[in-house]
Formats: sequence, structure tokens, C-alpha cells
Amino acid sequence: MRRATWWLVLAVTVAAGCGSSNVPRDRVTFAVMAGVYYSAEPAMRPAGGTRAEAAMVEDSDTLLRKAVADLNAAKSLDFVVIAGDLFASADGLALDRAKAILDDLRVPYYVVLGTSDGPEGAVPPESAAPAGKSSGEPPRRPSALSRSAIVWALQGHGFAGTDGYWSREVLPGLVLVGLDTAARGVGGHVDSRQLAWLDRTLTANADKAVVIVGYHELVTMHPLDEGAAWRHKLVDNAAEVRQVLERHPNVLAVLAGDCHFAEGRIIGRTLYLASPSVGVWPLAYHLVRLSPKEAEAVWVPLGDDDLTRRAQERLLASPPYRGVFPAGEDGDTACVRLFGGKKMETYLLPTIRP
Repeated sequence: MRRATWWLVLAVTVAAGCGSSNVPRDRVTFAVMAGVYYSAEPAMRPAGGTRAEAAMVEDSDTLLRKAVADLNAAKSLDFVVIAGDLFASADGLALDRAKAILDDLRVPYYVVLGTSDGPEGAVPPESAAPAGKSSGEPPRRPSALSRSAIVWALQGHGFAGTDGYWSREVLPGLVLVGLDTAARGVGGHVDSRQLAWLDRTLTANADKAVVIVGYHELVTMHPLDEGAAWRHKLVDNAAEVRQVLERHPNVLAVLAGDCHFAEGRIIGRTLYLASPSVGVWPLAYHLVRLSPKEAEAVWVPLGDDDLTRRAQERLLASPPYRGVFPAGEDGDTACVRLFGGKKMETYLLPTIRP
């Protein structure tokens, strides 16, 4: 088997005026944004509106613009990944405005779809009530855009055709693979066609390092994932998907955006990383640095004091978030702490790969 040698020699072409130069690199830095819930409407209130809208803080536009400004000011940033739920409601105006903001990024960005990105997807898990309980909110209204329309609008940002899954060599020797785990709505799944494509793609890139990004989790990040209220955050055939990944030692990391808290686990040779939400508490994104021996994930906050306070209040008023913790102040603290996530964590990566 050929070795994934990108750590040894990684030459990145850097544009400089009319010319370019090859700069040797031993580290890749990228950002992961999840749960943006962008809406063209200026304010989202919990009373009335859709369930997805009820999950929003007041100003998704400000948060997304702040994220783009931060990332444009970041040093040595290679690309940006959006790990699902870019939209609160995927209408044409929201798509046009979100794309215009993201197009201001000075580095490439790549998108996978979440459950709120198009009408075929169901209500985002954050706003779905736990089993046996009612949220008291009206059902979600149909979205104006289909998932296929979003895929076509975002061609070149991972997507290259009609499928919701894709692969792209984002740097010499580094391949980013986007999975579509949300095609059937709440509860993740990777169907047999996509699974066969994934196996072929990893085989074809055996001499390159691979980072995979999806919406739902492939591993349990918290004991709550196993309960009825949060089980939909996992891919239901996750074991089958992981069996495919385990046959390919070039898979370095698997990113996911549905948990909305910062957490990571190393299983075998692979880092599994969950990222926080831009649009709901804690109003943050992940900055990830991959090097030959380790991965560092830094939680970067976006909200000012007022937005952050309101987002935390909504977290504690939301049955799907707060309802799985004990009543009282200790339960409040545990809820805020979990979704606040780890501010910075370093994961030591296995360095011996066949």
C-alpha cells in the first residue's frame, strides 16, 4: 500500500501578485463552522415562527459576518468547512445573502448539508422536542429551496454535480471528503451508494491524507447521544461507515457539526471532532491545526456580551438542551458547561501508518 506522504513533503502554491511560489508546509490550519442557521430576516424570536427560527439568536447576519472578518484576519488559514445547517430556512434571499458573505472569504470554503438545509430535511434536532414531549411550537413551514437547488447554487464549494456528497483535493496531498448524512432528515444515514463511493474515493486517494466532514456524528461524543432525545445526532449505520474508514489508514480526522459542542475523541488512527454552533450557544467556531503528531482545536467565540447572554438564556429555556439535565442551578451549570465545550484541546495523533 502506498503511504500518505503529505506530512513529509507538502508544497502549497501561494499566489503573490502575478507570480507564485511553492512554500513547504508541515501544518494545515482550517476553520469549522456548524449550525450557522442563517436567515435573511433581521431578528428571530422564540415566540412564533418556525422551530428552526426559534433556535436562532437575534442576528445571524452579524454572527456570520463577524466569523468571515475573523477568518480573513487569521494567519496561515488554508480553508473553511461548513459542517451543516447553514440556513434557518433555505429561501432564495437567505441563500443569496449568505453566499455573498461567504464569498468574501479570502480562502476557499466547502459545505456539507444539514437537516435544516432544504425542505427534504426535517426540523433541526436542536429545536425538536425530546421523545414524549411537545415543543409547543408550530410545524416548520416548507422551505422555498430544495436541497438540489442549494447544491447547484454552491457548486465549486465541495459540490461538483447533483450529489450531496463530494471529494476535493484542497491542498497538495490533502483530500477533503464531504458526506451527506442528512438526506433523509432527522437521524443520520449513509446509504449503500454513498458508502460504496466513499470506499472507492478513499482507495483512489490512498497516497494522500484525508479529512472527512459530515453533519451527523459517527461516534458517541457524550453519554446523552445514546438516549432517546439525542440519538438522532448519530448516523444510524455508523458502525458500517467506520468499518469502511478503518480499512483506509489515510483517514486522519472526521468532523461533524450536529452536536453543537466542542469535543473530540481518537479511535484507532482517527480523530473524531465535534464543533460548536455559530448561531446558537456558544456562538463560536473551531480553528483546527493539523500537524504530523497532533491536532489542536481552538474554540473561537463570536458574540458580544448581549448576544452571548441571550443565546445562553435560550439554551436554558430550550427543552431539547436543558430538559436532559437535572432541575436546578447545578443542571443549568452542567448544560452551559457541556455546550460551552472545550475552549482548547490538543489531540496526539498516531504517527505510524501503513
